[in-house]
Amino acid sequence: MNYKAKTILHKGVSRIAVFFEKNATLIGRIKTFEDARWSASNKYWHLPDTEANRLHFKLPLAHTLVPNAEGIASIETFKRYLLSKRYSPNTINTYSDALKSFLTFCNTKAIKDITNEDVIAYNNDYLLKHKFSSSYQNQIVNSIKLFF
Repeated sequence: MNYKAKTILHKGVSRIAVFFEKNATLIGRIKTFEDARWSASNKYWHLPDTEANRLHFKLPLAHTLVPNAEGIASIETFKRYLLSKRYSPNTINTYSDALKSFLTFCNTKAIKDITNEDVIAYNNDYLLKHKFSSSYQNQIVNSIKLFF
């Protein structure tokens, strides 16, 4: 099956969008999935965002999309530090979300084991690959520098 799948928010609900050329056989196969729906306005099929569907379409599992326990605790400590330094609430949210993204990427490592090479890998394998803006890249780097 020649397709592309990605996670989306469809009307505020996490779903998996599946894109492929119109083909009766493929449409019949996608309809076999529970709660498969066609979005006429967006021109894609979408399915519930479940572990089974993620595995089927080779998408990252949800538990790999969050920092590890140490990372979560560190983000809370980082927020308190920014608050004590009188950063604005918007800056605190921006920096902690940026840090969360980085620590999610490194969720298999202890924080003390994260190196400059991990930052470079994150930039190349995540930020550049997904074509994030240079301003977002700068926010990430600034939050990482401030955190470490």
